[in-house]
Amino acid sequence: MNRFKEKRRTPRIEDKLPLKVMEGDYCTVVETKNISASGVYFTTDKPVPIMSQVIITLLLPLGKDKNKKIKLSGTVVRVVAISSEERELYDTAIFFNDISEKAKGVLSRYVKDVIEAC
Repeated sequence: MNRFKEKRRTPRIEDKLPLKVMEGDYCTVVETKNISASGVYFTTDKPVPIMSQVIITLLLPLGKDKNKKIKLSGTVVRVVAISSEERELYDTAIFFNDISEKAKGVLSRYVKDVIEAC
């Protein structure tokens, strides 16, 4: 029996979406590993300090040839170094702490649509 209880308040999906992350002078474009209306998880080639404030631009596919760009701010809540044969990489989790209600609604609907399509 699985005794793990999900603590997240919003559903999370595994999805590869383009994501631009900016923190200070550092800017990178990565793919999400998973995402919800309250946060995102991805891998990057540079560790971003815990509790750093980041600016994020997310591109959501909303239909054939239609994308929605969402800009928001977040806080880095977890960074885990992972080994690669070629280099050091970092799994990074960000909590969205500044997202408009409209953007949160669009992201929530996207997550819900992906879940229902499975």
